[in-house]
Amino acid sequence: MNEQIIVITLALAFAILLLWLLRPRQRSAEAAGPAIDRALESALPKHYRFFPQIRQALSAGDNQYLLEVAPPRVAGQVLRERRAVARSFLRGLREDYSSLERLARIVASLSPVLSRQQELERVLLGLRFRLLYALVQMRLFTGRVPIGQIERLTELIGRLALRMEQAMAEVGALSEDRLTRGLNA
Repeated sequence: MNEQIIVITLALAFAILLLWLLRPRQRSAEAAGPAIDRALESALPKHYRFFPQIRQALSAGDNQYLLEVAPPRVAGQVLRERRAVARSFLRGLREDYSSLERLARIVASLSPVLSRQQELERVLLGLRFRLLYALVQMRLFTGRVPIGQIERLTELIGRLALRMEQAMAEVGALSEDRLTRGLNA
């Protein structure tokens, strides 16, 4: 009798284990798609798109109008707040660049053909961004708002974002081509 209970218990445990292993997975390829899209979307830059509003707020004409119309104390306060906004925008540009740099490393690791020239370009672009970033930060610290240099930083991020989209499309096309060839073989 005891042996029968043990055998039945083991059979039930085995059946439950087998059913648990055969159950459909919650994280299928369709469920993983949106997660990958969200991760990819978080890697793409977001702050650089607000440059037109920043340029308007920091424009010399806007500052001149403020100095003519507002009392000196209020104008000084507004100009300080605008520099704070420029510093915040600059931090956002740094976040954008860091995200793109991380994405570039991922795309480079997925790329079957990675040339030294491309890698050198990525390193030089990083150096250029960091130097220009430090220069803009220093000028903001001294009270100036170098709108032209902020614009160059923004353009640099925009070009890098475009380059990353193109590289991702190329890697995707190469992967698709490999998959097609593998299935046909």
